[in-house]
Amino acid sequence: MDLKGNDITSEERKIIIKLRNEDKTLREIGNIVGRTHSTIQRVINNYTSSKSIISKPRSGCPSKLTDLEKRYLFKSIDLSMSAKIHFDF
Repeated sequence: MDLKGNDITSEERKIIIKLRNEDKTLREIGNIVGRTHSTIQRVINNYTSSKSIISKPRSGCPSKLTDLEKRYLFKSIDLSMSAKIHFDF
């Protein structure tokens, strides 16, 4: 899974849950890990509902191109770009 933006890593989630089990407040945990208290609350809520620190996959539109089509497209773009670039040394 690749992370987008400022996603929280699994290690950060473990630390957040550990600190919460030590009866730290949301703001104290936020100050320790450098996140807002609302982010800490979301992580804790997700953990209590699913008992997992792994983030769920994001929903979205399926890709219109297959992996084979993407490779072909990138290869053809690369070839056309290299044909247009001339180096005079």
